[in-house]
Amino acid sequence: MGAVTSLQLAVEPPPRAFGAAHAPRATARGWDFLGSCPAPLRMRMRDELADLLRDIHRQRGEKLKGCMPMGQGGRTPFERLRHIRDLDDFPKLLVSADHGNAFNRAFHARHVETGAFAAPQPSGASPAFAEAGLIDPRGWIGVYAVAPFVMLVDRARLGGRKIPQNWADLADPAYRGEIALSGWRPEGAQQWRAFNQFFLVAVARLLGDKILREVLANLAGLAHSAQMPRLAGTPNSLAAIYILPWALADMCPRRDRTEIVWPGEGALAFPLWMTAQSAHRDRVAPLADYFFAPRTARWLDHNRYPSLAPTGAGLPEGAGLAWPGWDFFRARATASEIKRITRLFHAATEKLDRGESLCA
Repeated sequence: MGAVTSLQLAVEPPPRAFGAAHAPRATARGWDFLGSCPAPLRMRMRDELADLLRDIHRQRGEKLKGCMPMGQGGRTPFERLRHIRDLDDFPKLLVSADHGNAFNRAFHARHVETGAFAAPQPSGASPAFAEAGLIDPRGWIGVYAVAPFVMLVDRARLGGRKIPQNWADLADPAYRGEIALSGWRPEGAQQWRAFNQFFLVAVARLLGDKILREVLANLAGLAHSAQMPRLAGTPNSLAAIYILPWALADMCPRRDRTEIVWPGEGALAFPLWMTAQSAHRDRVAPLADYFFAPRTARWLDHNRYPSLAPTGAGLPEGAGLAWPGWDFFRARATASEIKRITRLFHAATEKLDRGESLCA
């Protein structure tokens, strides 16, 4: 028997890169980096950013304070960003997948509109992103990737009906009771607490209220978007047409019975975005650069979140994108407009729950 080699065991845990065990979980103030991303990307992105934060500490001797919640329930800092009034309290680099308002109106007017924030957005993205209007003309917000919403069609359930090729096609009465949107509500709740508000707003902006009402009249129901690829093509399929992110649609294993449709008007591009305080841009540059690095772009593209990095190549050939636009989201009337569009959705789902005709 040969000599036994003893292994040196690490008795000290690796240094924490995100937060601290005693830090209040939901505080929004004082972060150098505050980030979130869609759940399928979260583990890898958080691990790679943690490594980067440790590298910055080793190389520069500077410990940046970072937070990237894992989404395990409870309050998060993102819910409290809009309550911040002082620029010094706001994250130096904010990376988000939320469509809610990260800035209250007074903060936006005082700081964002006066140049306190800038988009760490390199040039060279695929022209499809610029054509969709995703490059902020004011240079305040940068978009590093998008989550394109597409259709997942259950051909078996659709039967002899034509496969829709455009968002406008979904208004056809031939699809009555055959469209599923993503949504979730607690058992016994009267209204859906979570639903695809982005789809509603994007379709209303792209095609108008009339088409949106007709699409809602064709609802079969709502399901969690992660369940949709499990249901499509099975005997338990909820609908013939599911609306969901491309990343999830691509997970459906029953390719012989289902089909992904990239609509002719363009997939609805939900932006994954960031903004940095101009005064701290150099300090947080290594973190911002990570999101546009070739290695990051490759795995984002591979996971069906097309990257806006100059090396990004995640869009299908000839594929277009559609998005409501920066002017819409910055307009004073936007909040009331979203509420109005949401009321159309609730009116349709309440009829669905009561078993009434949605086309009445």
